[in-house]
Amino acid sequence: MKLKQLNLLAGILAGLSLGMSADAAGIDPEVSYRALDLQQAFGEQVVPQKASIQVRWQYLGKAFVAADQSAGSQIESESDKRVDADDLAAKLRPGDLRQWVAVNLESGDEYLVELPVETAKGLRQLATQAGFSAGSEGPASEQDELIAQMDAQDESKGISNGSDTRTRRFNNTTYPYRAMGQIGGGLDWGCSGTLVGRRHVLTAAHCLYNTSSNQWTISSPFRPGREGNSAPYGAHNGSWYFTPAAWRSTGDFKYDYGMMVLSTAAGNQTGWLGYAANSQSTLRDYCDKVPFGPGYLGGQCYNRGYPACSFVEAPMECRLNNNLQGWAYQDQSPCEIGSFYTTGADGWASRFNTNCDMSRGHSGSAVFTDAYNGSGKVVFGVVSTQSCTVCSAGSSFVNGIRRVTPEVLDMISYFKAEMP
Repeated sequence: MKLKQLNLLAGILAGLSLGMSADAAGIDPEVSYRALDLQQAFGEQVVPQKASIQVRWQYLGKAFVAADQSAGSQIESESDKRVDADDLAAKLRPGDLRQWVAVNLESGDEYLVELPVETAKGLRQLATQAGFSAGSEGPASEQDELIAQMDAQDESKGISNGSDTRTRRFNNTTYPYRAMGQIGGGLDWGCSGTLVGRRHVLTAAHCLYNTSSNQWTISSPFRPGREGNSAPYGAHNGSWYFTPAAWRSTGDFKYDYGMMVLSTAAGNQTGWLGYAANSQSTLRDYCDKVPFGPGYLGGQCYNRGYPACSFVEAPMECRLNNNLQGWAYQDQSPCEIGSFYTTGADGWASRFNTNCDMSRGHSGSAVFTDAYNGSGKVVFGVVSTQSCTVCSAGSSFVNGIRRVTPEVLDMISYFKAEMP
């Protein structure tokens, strides 16, 4: 085994032992440790000898869930234990830890999952070496389709600069767009998401857990490449949801990212996008319109999402014709970056704002490029918030994006390894 690999594995195991030592003072019957076989997860080339880690999962109780975004039905009995935000905050252990809340959508069981930061970092490095962050085109046939785009509506309402320049897109069964899809979806509810693995959908935390009602949403299948009433790659139910524990306990939008693990491997057919945490200057090189030259691409970041048609900021075409619900829309202009802000747990600026036109329903969709290191399809951010709905002509960078940073990579790396 190479010395570098030995040192990396030693660091992972050392970090884990530090995290486990906090349990040494007593045995909590609600705490269990799940073994992660590193060789099985990342392959023999990356981990040449047998090695495993034990990851702390603490049972929280039965989840409080809603049938969809508009209903508030409960699937728990009054005697079931349920953890609210204050209860969860009290359970969060101090220390340099990555902490997520997980819910099993079949059993309703909820867990607090913890990894020491150094262990999470080591897993992230192994995942990178194993190619986890690379995209895959998948075997679905690439058809020569009409990539027609409806003319932008000439109207005063829009997300940025007083004008909505999104157009409906008709190439949703070509890569990478077939790996993007809608979660749930109706005239006044729904989200978007992006496959970043065989069955791993990256989205916004608020699409999975509503901190206002303290409910998970469970009856929200993911439809990759959806085109109106057509779901060319099927509707895939979730088996697990994961969000940062701090999203649940604080509702702070710097934690507005999450993962939906599907019960079926939709990505085997559609492929999936890669993902990367890049410096601010690198993101600007890709996203902002700059003079072309060595090291500069410029204007090659985009967003495609599924707007809910009943809202005033939705594209006029779908507001006037509700039969267009379930179609993907994309701004005709690239997504440029206004500013970076809000330091996250990893020390990186966790958010940036962009001028791409979006509206409710785009939440959870990707800000991505199709030119990463030449032609790679890679996610840089997750759509999170909007600062206005009917924005003035002078309002440019009005949509808030949760940037992909190392802490986001830590979540993706562990749960892709745990649930391949």
